[in-house]
Amino acid sequence: MKFTTQKQVRFHHCDPAGIVFYPQFYVLLHEVQEDFLAHIGHPEHVLIASGIGVPIVDMKTEFLGMCRHGDLLTMSLELTRIGGASLGMQYEIHAAAQEPGVPGAIKLRAHGIVVYSQVPNGKALPIPPDLRQALLPYLQTTATPHDH
Repeated sequence: MKFTTQKQVRFHHCDPAGIVFYPQFYVLLHEVQEDFLAHIGHPEHVLIASGIGVPIVDMKTEFLGMCRHGDLLTMSLELTRIGGASLGMQYEIHAAAQEPGVPGAIKLRAHGIVVYSQVPNGKALPIPPDLRQALLPYLQTTATPHDH
């Protein structure tokens, strides 16, 4: 199952031409990760307050189309792997659907790896059973041609 949310491109995401400046896509992707963790009952700010973080250790990104100030984007996150301490996350950003059930044009595809770890020293820790259980419904059941 995919976690999906919508975000609107804001002024602060854009360069002077009104196009999303590429580092800002990573800000948007992190927002999706935070929204996802809150959705499954493990808000990132609560994890951090308890001395746990999920920092990114790898990110591969395909920039497939421009996004502009004011665009409504549909963003999704699906897990490609749940390891002992790490998670593979597949992200997609699409233009908002123009008609129900038909996804808009894809703008970005990314695959990241995050590690469940202690803050601030970064020591990897095993993903606890309650978090693992909350993550399982979002694990891909079939590989996609864009897995890295």
